[in-house]
Amino acid sequence: MLKQTLKRSFQSTSAVFTNAAKPANYGQPIASTHGYLMSDTELTPGITTHEYEQRRKKLVNQLNPGDSVVCVSGQVKMMSQEIFYSFRQATDFNYLTGFQEPDSAVVIERDDSVPRGYKMVLFVRPKDPQVELWDGARTGLDGAMKIFQADEVSGCLEIPDVFLTPLQSKPTSSLASFLKNTLRAHKTVYASHPNLPEKARRRVSSFSSSTSHAKALVDYLSSAIRGQGTSEGDSVLSTLGLPNVKPLGPLVQRLRAKKSIAERTLMRNSGRIAGMAFRDAMGFARAGLTEHQVAARFEYKCAMAGSERQAYVPVVASGANGLAVHYTANTMQIDENDMMLMDAGCELHGYNSDITRTWPVNGKFTQPQQDLYQAVLNVEKECIKLCTEEKGVSLNYIHRESVRLLGKELKQIGFDQMRYGDLERILYPHYISHPLGMDLHDTPSFDRSQKLEEGNVITIEPGCYVFPSDRFPKWFHNIGVRVEDDVLVGKHAPTVLTQEAPKEVADIEQVCEARVGL
Repeated sequence: MLKQTLKRSFQSTSAVFTNAAKPANYGQPIASTHGYLMSDTELTPGITTHEYEQRRKKLVNQLNPGDSVVCVSGQVKMMSQEIFYSFRQATDFNYLTGFQEPDSAVVIERDDSVPRGYKMVLFVRPKDPQVELWDGARTGLDGAMKIFQADEVSGCLEIPDVFLTPLQSKPTSSLASFLKNTLRAHKTVYASHPNLPEKARRRVSSFSSSTSHAKALVDYLSSAIRGQGTSEGDSVLSTLGLPNVKPLGPLVQRLRAKKSIAERTLMRNSGRIAGMAFRDAMGFARAGLTEHQVAARFEYKCAMAGSERQAYVPVVASGANGLAVHYTANTMQIDENDMMLMDAGCELHGYNSDITRTWPVNGKFTQPQQDLYQAVLNVEKECIKLCTEEKGVSLNYIHRESVRLLGKELKQIGFDQMRYGDLERILYPHYISHPLGMDLHDTPSFDRSQKLEEGNVITIEPGCYVFPSDRFPKWFHNIGVRVEDDVLVGKHAPTVLTQEAPKEVADIEQVCEARVGL
């Protein structure tokens, strides 16, 4: 995979200079400047312009005539003073538009009188040579119009200027006035924006909380639009009509929960990259290194294979550090007899992988280590078998089954002094799974009690963490084990997307034995 990526990069070098693609004229990769990365039909790597159009149509089909959608982008977040974090686009906005710049928004209005059933207005930052001198290119109004317009629509419609063309780009600064002038006539406005806290997102589905959702929307607009005063924000708030503002998230997440063929391919590739990086990390980790160095090696291998960023702060826990489910300090030196618990993943073109593996640093399981590891692995493999639409089960069912199976496995290896609650409160305190996709914990409105469907992607991640206690066999003390894979739910059979990461005892020992260089 790495060699193929580098080969494509080298082969495309002459074409890049011939096409004078540098310096960039747009705020994100496009086919004409990044031919090594995407085809002419793709709006973003792996996803075609047509697929983005179909996403919007499916969303509009959930609306009533006259309803509209307001979805805003992410904003650049600052680490300290003027030092910023790497920008990542707001997920719902990314899913609907593919536009990768901050301080942007899209308004979609259902309109059955036009061929594609809706009108779409895209708000972007205009070109600004002075700013671009420092920060690099923006796509701008003309670029956004040219690149992000659906290919089956052409020309202008004879409609009031306020709606412009079916897809028209406007400066972000005009968004507040646009909302004020247009949304008062809409029956229901579905809004999504990154400044609404996660707890509020889950709460706003009720009618009584629509006020807080609308207020949060206006707070976002007031802070996102430069020079926008509070009085204008209050005016927009009064214009929206609070009862008719509802959360957009559940509607979009309903679409995101079932992955398209293109999305499945991207997630398989993300899983392959992370899986191969895990294989390398097993051969790389050794006594004397620090946990941070193993994390850095993993990130390096993912990046060289094409990943843009890590999916999350990795857990690289040696020895007893593995007892903490979300240990991310990664500061300690690795000892020869440690077990290494590593939970890491990467993001590829907006889609995430999430893997956990546990292995002996010295390359050979002791008998207690192998017994506990095999118990967890057996549970994981049985739970993966349940991940089909044909089985008709939910995440809650799979979790209950994982608890039952782990209890059975632990009794077989000597856990016969456990008290009521020890299994789920101490030894296995976390849930078996979460949806996975453009976000690590994808589609938060996904109902754990609903039956799994073909196209869902979930993690399966049982674990066991043995704290020093007289109730647990002493030879297992201070060992933490977790095994996690990403699973595509199929009609009749699941597909493990992260199969390159070794997990059988013999495979792990073989990979560890083949030490890789520093």
